[in-house]
Amino acid sequence: MNADIIKAFAGGIRGSLFGRKIREKVIIIESDDWGAIRTPSKEAVVAFEKEGFDILKGVYYRDALASEDDLNCLFEVLLKYRGADGKPAKITANSIMANPDFLKIKESGFADYYYERFSETFKSYPRHANNLSIWKQGLTTGIFQPQFHGREHLNVKRWLKALQKGEKGVRFCFDWKTTYSGQNDYSYMEAFDWDTPEDVLEHSKIIEDGLNIFEETFGFRSESFIAPCYNWDSNLESLLAGYDVRWLQGVRNQYSPTGVFGRYQKIKHTFGEKSKTDVRYNIRNCVFEPAMNPGRDWVNTCLAQISAAFLMGKPAVISSHRINYVGFIDEENRKNGLDKLSRLLNEINKRWPDAFFISTDQLNQYLND
Repeated sequence: MNADIIKAFAGGIRGSLFGRKIREKVIIIESDDWGAIRTPSKEAVVAFEKEGFDILKGVYYRDALASEDDLNCLFEVLLKYRGADGKPAKITANSIMANPDFLKIKESGFADYYYERFSETFKSYPRHANNLSIWKQGLTTGIFQPQFHGREHLNVKRWLKALQKGEKGVRFCFDWKTTYSGQNDYSYMEAFDWDTPEDVLEHSKIIEDGLNIFEETFGFRSESFIAPCYNWDSNLESLLAGYDVRWLQGVRNQYSPTGVFGRYQKIKHTFGEKSKTDVRYNIRNCVFEPAMNPGRDWVNTCLAQISAAFLMGKPAVISSHRINYVGFIDEENRKNGLDKLSRLLNEINKRWPDAFFISTDQLNQYLND
């Protein structure tokens, strides 16, 4: 056993040490960012390269709205593998409900913010027009369960202020219909970080609007929520509970805003722990992100973390973002991600034939209270 696998197992033990226990071997794949824009086209990548944007030092330029081909290829893999209950592998598709309406914002002279629903954004992309119907097919088939990730994956106030100031990189990216900054692609992604505590009121309105769009789109309320970048103010939790949200997805630390971007109060949570509003926390204790480092052995390190989770009586909650399965910008990225996902699911079937796949909103079935 190599050092990376040993380290992954040890980290998995730490991540699963505390909190409630369940008897069953449950696999949950929590996948963020579905519906959110990122890089709009290959032509945009060329433009970003010419500008020398720092974003290209990372991997995020590969991310984009998943195309119809991306969705169909992902669904094909999920349908190949079934759990002990005979049901196929399943992704909790944490979804963004809206994206900026770039035309209206520009027409306002950058004075006002406007958005369009994610389903409208699909229509403006070249291979995405039928995406919503494919999403709903995945929902019906039991392999793609949308849950609420936010109205936008965007800090609206900060982004609009940067546009109003005429910041060069932000305006350049705006013209390409994306919200990158040109310097730090996380600058505006943290939707619920605040500069002053009064921003929480506006965040509450945004969340309420997004939850209503979710229900109108899918015909049911989301029973879980994952804040973009694991960053939210605890005062938002009563609103979420009032909309029947029962689970807050996250990692071991909640990154609570302090008023300074990049500086947060870390609030530790454990699996099954209840908030003051009786919403429970679900803790991601496994990581499967092939796009982040294609050379890493993601299959075996994730398997080690799953083994640790089961040993500690916890569900195996796998963080695996959309970027891993999208080939709209880079087809090799999708091929690599789906190949590794197929290997991971095959090994899960071999090692734990009594395990099965659920989505986050089904977790209540496995707790006694």
